[in-house]
Amino acid sequence: MTRTQRLRVIGVLMSGAALMPVESVLAQTTRQPGAQQQQQSPPPARPGRAGGRAALPPIAPNMNQQQLQAYIDTYAVVQAERDLQLTADQYPTFVGRLRKMQDIRRRHQMDKRKLLGEMNGLLQGGESGRDEAILAHVKALDDLSQRAAAELQKAYQDLDSGLTPWQRGRYRMFEEQLERRKIELLAKINGTPAAGSGK
Repeated sequence: MTRTQRLRVIGVLMSGAALMPVESVLAQTTRQPGAQQQQQSPPPARPGRAGGRAALPPIAPNMNQQQLQAYIDTYAVVQAERDLQLTADQYPTFVGRLRKMQDIRRRHQMDKRKLLGEMNGLLQGGESGRDEAILAHVKALDDLSQRAAAELQKAYQDLDSGLTPWQRGRYRMFEEQLERRKIELLAKINGTPAAGSGK
């Protein structure tokens, strides 16, 4: 896939998201001019090559949690082409399916936060006359978790259908690495050390 095609796909994905993090990502992942030109087409990586932690560029100043998630989601799209060694034919389909999975997660998280906020208000008001409303929210949370799990399972199946066995395994590793980095970056934004940092 050419650089122009790649940027077009990413531009469609990021409509409405914070642009500053995207620019930072693209600066690190797109081809560089001048002396770097000869390195534009590196030889294909061997399966063990990408086993290290996925590196993210420095986060933008004053980035909130929502912007951070958009940043990581975009990075996953950009970096996956190289980490999973996707072909030009695989890439557009993979991007669409990955974006669908990200949307499912985001929608589930938003709905869950809303329900928890409502239930917290009910709990703060005491028990009198609120039992039915509390139980309704507990059931809604349980139902939401079940729906999200089913939707995510289907999304993973769709994603896997276009990948080789090695790419499927590599994506699971890549996803885990991104989640660890997200925790580290959240700790940095909040001004608290991440777990295992030693401080």
